[in-house]
Amino acid sequence: MLEKLRLFLVVLEEGSLRRAADRLRISQSAITRQMQSLELDLGGRVLERTSAGVRPTNGGHALAERAKALLADYDSTMAEVRRLVRGESERLRIGYIASAAQEYLGPALAVLRRAYPRLKVKMLDQTPGEMIIGLRQGTIDLALTLHGIDLLSRDFYARKLATVRSLVALPVSHRFANERQVSLSQLKGETFVRGSDDVVPGYAQRIIQFCRKYGGFRPRLATIDKANGLVESLALSANEEAISIQPAFISHLNVPNVVMVPIADAGATWDLFVVWQRGKIASPLQTLLRELNLKSQ
Repeated sequence: MLEKLRLFLVVLEEGSLRRAADRLRISQSAITRQMQSLELDLGGRVLERTSAGVRPTNGGHALAERAKALLADYDSTMAEVRRLVRGESERLRIGYIASAAQEYLGPALAVLRRAYPRLKVKMLDQTPGEMIIGLRQGTIDLALTLHGIDLLSRDFYARKLATVRSLVALPVSHRFANERQVSLSQLKGETFVRGSDDVVPGYAQRIIQFCRKYGGFRPRLATIDKANGLVESLALSANEEAISIQPAFISHLNVPNVVMVPIADAGATWDLFVVWQRGKIASPLQTLLRELNLKSQ
């Protein structure tokens, strides 16, 4: 059908089956058969013969308008897919955890931009849940995430970038707010924030694991109203007198009425992962992975 539409548009441009045949270097009878087949598929005529050649019917005008848009979109899609299959791309789309991006991605991105000054790098501040959807739908090429690796590692490349210790985000009035560090056993009886599984998959299970293994208790978990980003979530948690266990790389965040205290238990750590699409890898992504000291295969 696509080939018939292309032929149809050439016929309209030339205004003649003969001139279209000459332009395409095929027989006029071959074009005639294709146009008859197109009209049979559509159930009506799209070309009207005149003494000067051919012209579109009302339906032909409508078909021409839509066919141009359809073929342009198809050609653009196929060109992009060919570049991806060949490992070529003019853009790189990265989903990331904002609190970790500068420390872990910043230096490597600086090298990448110097190596590929024309490369369009699109940075998307996303929740881990959004990154999972983005990778599966092909709207991002790479993700920097803590959560959902068990959901991603079967279908995507996933490599550990770093292991970081934990801290606890406390209300500024909390009894441990002035401590240099606090152990998880000291937090027994506190209300811990739990994350929604569609936003931070596996987070609640991680907190339960920490508290059981290093504190010897099962935590009391509470869901806080959905917030726009981590800073707002921590602030809302503090207002509810709840505490939150987080990776230490968020310590630079300035959250109103919140104090961040390191967790003393050395084993309470988080693994930060880089996840990217399988298949042939574009050179810019290869460069980024190399600067992150990750293997692409």
